[in-house]
Amino acid sequence: MISFVPFTVAWYLAKHPELVRDRQRVNHGNLIDPARPFDYADFLSQPVTAANSLPEIKGHWVMIQVASGGTCSTECQDTAYKSGQIRLMLNKELSRVRRLLLVNSPIDHGPLGELMAADPTLLVAELNDTLKRRLEEAAGAAITDGMLILMDPLANVMMWYPAAFDPYDVLRDLQRLLRISQIG
Repeated sequence: MISFVPFTVAWYLAKHPELVRDRQRVNHGNLIDPARPFDYADFLSQPVTAANSLPEIKGHWVMIQVASGGTCSTECQDTAYKSGQIRLMLNKELSRVRRLLLVNSPIDHGPLGELMAADPTLLVAELNDTLKRRLEEAAGAAITDGMLILMDPLANVMMWYPAAFDPYDVLRDLQRLLRISQIG
């Protein structure tokens, strides 16, 4: 029996590979394969927050969210809150992750101004049409409010999460990436 059982299990799994493949997927977000390289200058060209704070994203993992209009809708505010909580839950890895909100112009400082005042760690820059188009091409989907995009320290956009994502799924993915990564 000791010799027969392992071979039987191996034969069964070879005949039913779907039992093993489903477990191989460990990421919760939508992987961008291959990762798309960007230039930091694309994100830093039109700052809304203090221009000297935006270069903080260089060499860090960045959670990018896009506000489709100049205002920050409820989905946008919810995503900003979730991303802030995710960053706090990283504990000692907190310094390796930054958050960036990209907004279309014209900028309405109503809800967006309140959001920026409430959270000084949120970096905000304007989004131009070229960058939005490139982000949509990379994600393979339209950029919507509440969507979160993950960029690695080498400025490669590598993963995205749809609106109404589970923050614990993003946290697990980030923790795994930070544990494995030697950069950022």
